[in-house]
Amino acid sequence: MVTRHDWWAAWQPEEMDLAELLTLPGVREECVLRSNVGFMALHGGSQDRGTDQIASRAAEQAGASYYTVVQPAELRVHLTSRRHNPEHSALFRAFLRHVDISISVHGYGRDGFALWIDPDRGLVIEPYGPAIRGNQSGPLRGIILGGLNVDLLSAARQLLHKRFADYHVADGRVRLGFHPDNPVNLPSARGIQVELPPGLRGIGEFGEDPVPRHDGVVTEVVAALVELANRASELARTSPAP
Repeated sequence: MVTRHDWWAAWQPEEMDLAELLTLPGVREECVLRSNVGFMALHGGSQDRGTDQIASRAAEQAGASYYTVVQPAELRVHLTSRRHNPEHSALFRAFLRHVDISISVHGYGRDGFALWIDPDRGLVIEPYGPAIRGNQSGPLRGIILGGLNVDLLSAARQLLHKRFADYHVADGRVRLGFHPDNPVNLPSARGIQVELPPGLRGIGEFGEDPVPRHDGVVTEVVAALVELANRASELARTSPAP
């Protein structure tokens, strides 16, 4: 009988929070304050591979602010966004106080560490889990959007649908990024969360490349996010004061 479990889920306690994550070896924060529009990549580094590079490039090109938590290659802890408490990080507090509207870049698909026992092969380590899961039959083709800034969310749906014809924008049944305690919704004008599949993060369509590439599709994603940041800037100017 094959027994299988997520090794990191077994390792990390449910009560882990941002304060504890930041004490782990190799974990670091990055924060650059520019405009009142801010990009976040809360699961940067080895967790949601490619997201910190994409968010950083988009922020630089748009003149936007930027905050990330980067995990080293030997670590992979998925800390739920709601557990990124700004009270646990001076840099995160500074970022959230500086920006009025936020765009949080995440990834999904093949980012979980799996350790299991096969009766024929013995111990099997899958650094990023299986390439195909559940009813999946091919590369993941969804872009999942969430967040409480309704106008920016609508703009993102239209923009990403137009730019990435081979992908579909997931509808509201996938409820990610809508919780009011999610950091993306803490700025005064709130924000949106963009969940990218492996094929749009420069790690291969099945997440097979350990190190993200800065290839053509990533350049397209960055350009789309820059356009979205410009729209966010317009919305921030016209949003009523809290």
